[in-house]
Amino acid sequence: MRKILVAEDERNLREGIAEAFRDAGHEVVEACDGNQALGLLEEQVFDLVITDYKMPGCDGLDVLRRARMISESIAVIMMTAYGTVEGAVQAMRCGAYDYIQKPFNLEELEIKAERALEHRRLLSRLEAFDRRELVGRFDGIVGEAPAMRRVFDIVTKVAPSNATVLILGETGTGKELIAESIHGHSKCHDGPYVKVNCAALPENLLESELFGHERGAFTGADRQRVGRFEMANEGTLFLDEIGNMSPGTQAKVLRVLQEREFERLGGTRTIKSDVRVIAATNRDLEAAIASGDFREDLYYRLNVVTVTMPALRERKEDIIPLATHFLQRFSQDMKRPMRGFSPGALRMLTRHNWPGNIRELENTIERAVLMADGPIVDPGDLTVGSNRSDDGSAAGSTVLKLPAEGVELDQLEKMVIIEALKMNDWVQKDAARFLRISSRVMNYKIQKYEITHARWTRNRTPA
Repeated sequence: MRKILVAEDERNLREGIAEAFRDAGHEVVEACDGNQALGLLEEQVFDLVITDYKMPGCDGLDVLRRARMISESIAVIMMTAYGTVEGAVQAMRCGAYDYIQKPFNLEELEIKAERALEHRRLLSRLEAFDRRELVGRFDGIVGEAPAMRRVFDIVTKVAPSNATVLILGETGTGKELIAESIHGHSKCHDGPYVKVNCAALPENLLESELFGHERGAFTGADRQRVGRFEMANEGTLFLDEIGNMSPGTQAKVLRVLQEREFERLGGTRTIKSDVRVIAATNRDLEAAIASGDFREDLYYRLNVVTVTMPALRERKEDIIPLATHFLQRFSQDMKRPMRGFSPGALRMLTRHNWPGNIRELENTIERAVLMADGPIVDPGDLTVGSNRSDDGSAAGSTVLKLPAEGVELDQLEKMVIIEALKMNDWVQKDAARFLRISSRVMNYKIQKYEITHARWTRNRTPA
């Protein structure tokens, strides 16, 4: 069954077309003029639009253009009066799938409509195939670190199922890319992929966004609205930042997950939902459950399979491949032929802790491509953390400010070693490399100054 909009001002013809397609098993919505058709296109999701060329209000070309703006996958058939070949040609140029001249037999229109719907289905499959080719090799996700390989392995295993997936990780770690990858590998890959940022909207607007609303449901609801659950039917709904969802909305989402049905705001008709849900958050949901901010039953409904995205500081071997990937992309976008990074720039990139993760790295490389004077990115082109002092000098020329009363050399050395360990996430061999000393010397200094950390198996902080 497909959803069809029939826009025709002649009542008998409109009702005859609608009845024929309903008898064929399709859902049909009727519009008596162009203005009503435009409103319906904004409110509902259609697979096919059959519209008259000449109508009161907006004409068929306006309806065609609006449909193409909403989605290029909507098929449009234009009905034209006998002899208006110019209008038919113009409609085809504007993206109509086909046209039919009045008067016509309903059987002829049905054949054209079935061809249009079949064409739309094949286009959707082709787009889904291209998407699977992209994510199937994980070409869209750069990652060679063991932590990322584990993520790819989980995605490969869970994607073909219908299981709900919860993606955890800090902001900027690539949770949305993983959600797209899961959808691309899923059984519903040729269905819609719909995204909602739960942190971007207040509670009342978020509920309307998710479930839709009927006309008059609240002040300002002057027309019916289709919600994201309805839009994602037979596809995937990605609920980003679900940890920011209010308890009231959580309860309604839980009901959809349990019973696969919901009602629009202000409505009484129950709508069935065949949607795979993928959720993501940067919050500690177990802590949110303990504080009463997140429902425990919803957590267990979402947490069928968990994918934990590693922070960039936990996959440092991916920093240079990611930086190179972004350099190539921005070089092409900005038409600036960049060849790579200088050794000093590479050292800066690998030593930084990247609290903003991949998003911070991406922004850093974009700025570097803009600022670089030549084809090689140098340290001066990078703005990494606090790598510039007040006078604009680079971090590579950092000057220690010593207290006027003096300082013991051992105390200063201990401070430098602790700072190097912090910058390298308390990994001793990385801190040793940063300070240009051997791991043996670093271990000696750590013992000498009694430096400890809870994560170390040796030199562990005493209980």
